[in-house]
Parts: sequence; C-alpha cells; structure tokens
Amino acid sequence: MSDQQEIPEDEALAAEYVLRLLDVDAEQAFEARLKNEPELRELVQFWEAEFAALAVDVPEEVPSPSIRSKLLAELSGGQASAKRSWTWGWLAFPGLAAVAVAAFLVFSPMLSGPAFDPTLHATLISQDGAVHIEAGYSPDGNLFKVIPEQGEPATGRAFELWVLGAEAQAPVSLGVIPADRESLFEITPEIAALIDGGTLAVSDEPEGGSPTGAPTGAILAVDEFFDADLFRSG
Repeated sequence: MSDQQEIPEDEALAAEYVLRLLDVDAEQAFEARLKNEPELRELVQFWEAEFAALAVDVPEEVPSPSIRSKLLAELSGGQASAKRSWTWGWLAFPGLAAVAVAAFLVFSPMLSGPAFDPTLHATLISQDGAVHIEAGYSPDGNLFKVIPEQGEPATGRAFELWVLGAEAQAPVSLGVIPADRESLFEITPEIAALIDGGTLAVSDEPEGGSPTGAPTGAILAVDEFFDADLFRSG
C-alpha cells in the first residue's frame, strides 16, 4: 500500500462537504465561504467528479435480504427495528457504496502506516450522523485498528464493537472502544477468521461493556467489511 500524504485543509473540507460528513455548523460556514471563494468552488467540483467516477465502476449488487434479517435478528435479539434498516438500504445503491469507500480512503489515512497495513475496512456511521467510526484489519499480526471520527457515548455508557461472520450464528465482541482516541489491538485467529466476508457493528452498552456476551443496547451502525484496494485500482 502506498504512503499516505496529508491533504490540504481546504481540499479535505471540500471532500467532506461533498460527502456530507460536515456537521451543521461546519457545513453552513463552508457554504458561506463558497459564495466568495471561487477556488473553494473548484475544489468542490473536483471532488464531485472524483466521487462520481468511483460510483460508475461499482458492481450493482444488492446484499441478500436474508443476510440483513439474520444480522439484525442476531444483534438485536430478534427485534429488528425500522430505524436500523437504513444501514442496509444504502448498500443497495452502488453510488453510495462508492462514496463510503471514498470517504474511508480520504479521511482515514492513519489506518495505514509503517506498522499497520490494513487489507479490510469498515465504516460505521449512525443514521443521524452523530457517530462515525473507521476500522481496519491487518492479517499481519492479526491487528485491528479503530479510529473514532465523531460521537461519544452518553454518560455511563460505552461503545462496543461486534463482528458477525458470514456463516456465524451469533456476534462476537471486539470489546469496548475508547471514543476519544484511536486504538490498535491484536485479535484472536478465531475472530480474525470472521472478518473476511463478515460484518462490523457498534452498539450502545453499559460502561464496562455488555454483561451478557451479546448486544444489550441499541445497534448504532452496521457495515460489511470491504477491500479498499479494489477501488484504488480504478
């Protein structure tokens, strides 16, 4: 994987604006600048073209409804609420899938480094956009890296990550993650085997984590692991 280069602030802001990753205040401030800064408008047009090109080559495949039902049933104890279905809805649209990959490639360069070269990634974004977590897995040492981009759990609560393998019958916990800093840790070979073709989820749990070995709180976001190198080649 090639070395990552730091993106100039305005270029990164323009890309985040196109991807709708800015919060309300930041977006309004950026739009105010757009009215008076033609160079900024050019950056927005550039990223719109870049992301649109990514979407063209994405295979038009929709995840099987049975996969969605199985995941949500396993993670929520058989009660798949309507508010959680959005995560799978956007996967049905190849353009939006490409945008998610592009967001990962642009805004999570720290997932790649001298001691960590991930092959599989997942982007967790809650329905309201309040929670945004990037994650990557490297088979070299079975290392798993988590970068909380946005959002914090409520007082007395914690974010806990879960992996559901393609053929697994129940999710497996990756543990409680800190919301204020990135973390890098080693996972067992058994958990690593679940990641390729599997799904990552984050739930809202008591401060010390789920007391049952399964999610007990709301499932905040879900994403399938993907190979970002497939998109770089295009």
